[in-house]
Amino acid sequence: MGLGNKLLNGKIRNKIGLKIINKLKINSVSINDINKELYIPLKYDNSNLEMFLCKINNAKVYSSWGFYFTSDNKIIKEVLPFERILQLSSEIGGRFAFYNFRFKKKIDLNVFSLQSIWNVCFGHWIHETLPKLFILKDSGLLNEIDAFILGDGCQSKFHKESLKIFGLENKKIIYISDETEIICKNLYLSSFPSETTHYPSKWIYDKYKKLSEELIKKYDKNRFPKKVYLIRKKVKTRRILNEDELVEILKPFGYDYLCPEDYSLEEQFCIFYNADKIISVLGSGLTNLVCSKETVSVLGIAPKNRWEDTYKFMLENLGAKYSEYIECNEKNFVYHNKHNKNNDFDFYLDIDKFKIVFNKFENLE
Repeated sequence: MGLGNKLLNGKIRNKIGLKIINKLKINSVSINDINKELYIPLKYDNSNLEMFLCKINNAKVYSSWGFYFTSDNKIIKEVLPFERILQLSSEIGGRFAFYNFRFKKKIDLNVFSLQSIWNVCFGHWIHETLPKLFILKDSGLLNEIDAFILGDGCQSKFHKESLKIFGLENKKIIYISDETEIICKNLYLSSFPSETTHYPSKWIYDKYKKLSEELIKKYDKNRFPKKVYLIRKKVKTRRILNEDELVEILKPFGYDYLCPEDYSLEEQFCIFYNADKIISVLGSGLTNLVCSKETVSVLGIAPKNRWEDTYKFMLENLGAKYSEYIECNEKNFVYHNKHNKNNDFDFYLDIDKFKIVFNKFENLE
């Protein structure tokens, strides 16, 4: 998070952001209208979008989100979820508030930018950032890259494990903060891999499934269960307070209960690839559905005040089956922060009502 987000309140950031957004609109440019040293178009099955990998000389990368500018300060649209970004005035204001005082750094290496908005978060990283590596590999230019640019918040365990899965653990990583601009002699960029954030394109599932198919060959065939219940014991919100009762219901049906954080990212990919049935509270634990096969069935547990359609969309996009139980009883919610009721809470599950939905789910053909 940059200084603007830390020092300025939301109203000021929003006011600054609206001005910046107008400037970005005026000074935006399409990838087709700029001088490029290299441009490789890529068309994937199950996608209406044309992906690309390009090389641009003397381009500029600003902030941990990755705003990409040409040498004459035009922002490049297709490498970002541009229309989505233009809606985020407060976020933009925070990141550009001290733009005139930014730290500048020059790099003469062949660098590939792995930046994208919100990629400090697991879901956005898996769905919107790592797919850029599929594009890079498919372009045939992976070996040309000397270093990768990442936001300075992308140093968690799952970030590092991801790079290892792609064979990049020994590559040079250049971390960039929100107050830094890197001027790259040779900058390689990919297109943003989906139409927008939160909803990954179908080709991304195909890539992750093929990757997971290879990864699982390293393990004993009985290493991963066919029926999985994902528990949230290592998170602080949206936990099921009577989870022991729920587990007792699921055990006779052959469900193993797993905490994703107890497994390496590689193992998590394999768990989702191998599973036939998955039950989970809606949340980042279901991110790895992109690794699942079309035969998977998922039962999502959705608290009424935190319903979301991302995972329903993902299952429909995959061609798999999705069922849902929505906990609606207000008396079952325990709020920790009355000002953040949409996220900061735990809840009890109405076991009797859940059983009805679960029995239908279990009998799906």
